[in-house]
Amino acid sequence: MTRVRTLLPLRAEDRSAKRLFAILAGVCAAIATPAAAQAQSVTTVPSSAEVISEVTLSKTRDMDFGRVIVPRSGRIDMTAEETPTCTPNNGLTPLDACESASFEGRAGNGFQIRISVPSGRRINLTGPGDDLRLRRMTVGAGDGLTFERRVNRHFEFIVNDPAGEFEFHVGARLLFRNNQASGLYSGTFDITADYQ
Repeated sequence: MTRVRTLLPLRAEDRSAKRLFAILAGVCAAIATPAAAQAQSVTTVPSSAEVISEVTLSKTRDMDFGRVIVPRSGRIDMTAEETPTCTPNNGLTPLDACESASFEGRAGNGFQIRISVPSGRRINLTGPGDDLRLRRMTVGAGDGLTFERRVNRHFEFIVNDPAGEFEFHVGARLLFRNNQASGLYSGTFDITADYQ
């Protein structure tokens, strides 16, 4: 006698098969979920900003070459210091002590600032005769500043005062002509200071 074994296909109505399928699907989903969660990476990135005060500036003293006897053309060179040295040549005779222009300001401690004089480092002083020519304007560090370098008309400094307070001075060369008319000569110039 010959026996034939028949394998019956799985019927949709078979509840135990459905349960087995549901359990297998749930296990697969449970296994896949941690893998997906592990694929994500979260990185914390700090951000920051530092607020510094604006550079402020005020004049504390005008530049003054004083009274000068001028027998012929010549010049006076003024240093950019609190107590400047004024050196005349060619017979010019200063009658008064000269004074450099002086300024005080405030900025962030440790920051580099740029102090700028007029273009070409020059202006003219007007009076009763031909203009006097003020040339080679220069800026010297006072308290609270360390000189770094000069680039054309820009003088760069580091603020070294803990409170950010500083002072500086401006000197120049003043040129006189032959037969310069007597009288008072004057002019103005702008100084700017900003962060670098």
